Amino acid sequence: MKEAVMHLGVVHEIRDPAGWDSVMSGDLNLPPGYVLLASVTQEDASRGMCIWEAPSLDDLQRLLDGAFGEAVVNDCFVADSARSVNLPAPQTAAAKT
Repeated sequence: MKEAVMHLGVVHEIRDPAGWDSVMSGDLNLPPGYVLLASVTQEDASRGMCIWEAPSLDDLQRLLDGAFGEAVVNDCFVADSARSVNLPAPQTAAAKT
């Protein structure tokens, strides 16, 4: 059986730009099944927005909250493919069970 690959969006409220930069400029060392497809940061580093592939919404929320701690508030949501534009083809292989 294969796991579905999910596209997820995240709006980041950046409370500590140095903390954001520290995570985003380093090697993200993501676990299998996670791909950061796109990221943009507002010029004053108060907000960011990312598009991800991840196994689930809750898993991505936990990963980001753990990585950024108090530096960033992460608002994760499932992308509705019918209302989204230019979502890329999945980058991760679906898991076999």
